[in-house]
Amino acid sequence: MAGYAFARMQFRGKNVLFALVLSILMVPYQIYLIPQYGIIQELGWLNTVAGIAAPGIFSAFGTFLMRQHFMGMPRSLEEAARLDGASPWQTFWRIMFPLSGPSLSAVAILTALASWNDLMWPLIVATYDDRTTLAVGLSTMQGQFTSNYPVMMAASFMAMLPLMILFIVLQRRVVEGLAHSGMKG
Repeated sequence: MAGYAFARMQFRGKNVLFALVLSILMVPYQIYLIPQYGIIQELGWLNTVAGIAAPGIFSAFGTFLMRQHFMGMPRSLEEAARLDGASPWQTFWRIMFPLSGPSLSAVAILTALASWNDLMWPLIVATYDDRTTLAVGLSTMQGQFTSNYPVMMAASFMAMLPLMILFIVLQRRVVEGLAHSGMKG
């Protein structure tokens, strides 16, 4: 929705706010790790799936990608909806959102990949062994003096398999979404 707002709506400070969103991409996420941890702690989400997943749901890159997608869509779609009496909210939900499937697929697969491979945040938030992610579990397989490399490679392959299947299923939509957003895929 933020991508749609930045692409199609007119409001004061839009360009400054979008520049702030883009500046988040230039800051390493380790910088805002402690404030993020404080928020998750205040919400009572430590050692929960919500605490691990919530920060990965919102991304500046996703907002940028969706903005590019909505900027490439013809304005005649919105004008036709307005002539038919649709509100801006109805225009978004009934016309623009259903047409953004390929770009949403691209954002979903890129966000899922980043969250799936993240090691630092789950290592900090999930302190119980039964609530950690695969990346954390794989990192604990590395011993100080010995390592069972065949088991580690098998576990790495098993950890990679769900995302590989997801990408194969959504490959056409991801490439289509990246092509429509103006990025090279």
